[in-house]
Amino acid sequence: RRQGKAAGSRSEGADPIIVHPDVRRMLMDARAFTEGMRALVLWTALQIDISHASEDEQERRQAEEVVSLLTPVLKGFGTDRGFETAVAMQQIFGGHGYIAEWGVEQIVRDARVPMIYEGANGVQALDLAGRKLARDGGAVAERFFAMLEADCAAASEELGFISDPLREAVADTRAAGLWLIEAAGRGPNELGAGSYAFMQMMGRVAIGWMWLRMAAISLQDEGEPFANAKRVTARHFAQSSLAEISSLRKKVEAGAEALMALPEEAFAPS
Repeated sequence: RRQGKAAGSRSEGADPIIVHPDVRRMLMDARAFTEGMRALVLWTALQIDISHASEDEQERRQAEEVVSLLTPVLKGFGTDRGFETAVAMQQIFGGHGYIAEWGVEQIVRDARVPMIYEGANGVQALDLAGRKLARDGGAVAERFFAMLEADCAAASEELGFISDPLREAVADTRAAGLWLIEAAGRGPNELGAGSYAFMQMMGRVAIGWMWLRMAAISLQDEGEPFANAKRVTARHFAQSSLAEISSLRKKVEAGAEALMALPEEAFAPS
């Protein structure tokens, strides 16, 4: 609700702008995802540089492996959540979100395209679970999880609001990954049924790791508004996105029984 000389302007004595908590939630979700995903993309780009330029052969190999592991996560989880974020921002505009002059409807259409550039994001999830995770028995994923756990263990008490939930989320994601590896021996449907939820888990813990690192750096400028905003956003990510990890694990471990129970004819037009 805006009052004043013009929409968005503030005149002396005008009522403050009131933002509904649900709108706040969408704005904070968007901020937490976009800033966290940008950090993850930049960190992965650094690993690509290391894989090409490091003088240490083992360092080059490990960097290449983690890039391979995270590539389907960046492509699949990143574009899915990017589209969801665009739609949420359109929702904030209400009916005006469909009006061309605001430009939001164009952003929504554009954000839909990356989800299908390489076929479908379900393919990215299958690549993550069936190739990147299962082919080495989870060894590369385990090294990735170990990096996250090491940073959680080294975090100061002030960062417990993000390090503690992240540690729990990593434990759930590791358990889900091990379940998928074991389930792969029972047939491809078991692996495929949980692959998309597992990709979502990996995306959340990876971005959560970035937020832990950003929050740690922000402590160097405690009291500065930009740094304070980073910590607030990290807390929101922990309370929202990381909180969904446990339910995603249940989706992974539900298996394929109910998913595959109906015959194909049941999906034919009536």
